[in-house]
Amino acid sequence: MPLHSYLEKGIIWAGGSDASVTPIPARYGLWASVAREIRNPAADGSPFGTQWSVDVHAALRSYTIWAARQLFREKQTGSLEPGKSADFAVWDRDPYSVPTDELKQMTCEMTVFRGKIVYQRPVN
Repeated sequence: MPLHSYLEKGIIWAGGSDASVTPIPARYGLWASVAREIRNPAADGSPFGTQWSVDVHAALRSYTIWAARQLFREKQTGSLEPGKSADFAVWDRDPYSVPTDELKQMTCEMTVFRGKIVYQRPVN
């Protein structure tokens, strides 16, 4: 998808997965939106479509507030604001500051849905 072109034109999109065609974890979609790296690069070895990449801020919005808007739920969820459902994930690193390649290696430490912890990564 030409995500950068969407961004330039003010078009929002919802990030997600086409499982079983693409991996389910959101971290792969975030990474793919920013890196635009594919399994079969061009003949010269360069990634295909890098001109359509977006920064991590836009990629995260596509999985949060923009996805909520696509579901007509942006007043209830999609961002952390008073009065909204407390739905969020806690990652093992800051997606805004890690190198792009590390986005796909992030680990979810905790998931909160409607203010309740629904997943917590076991401590080894």
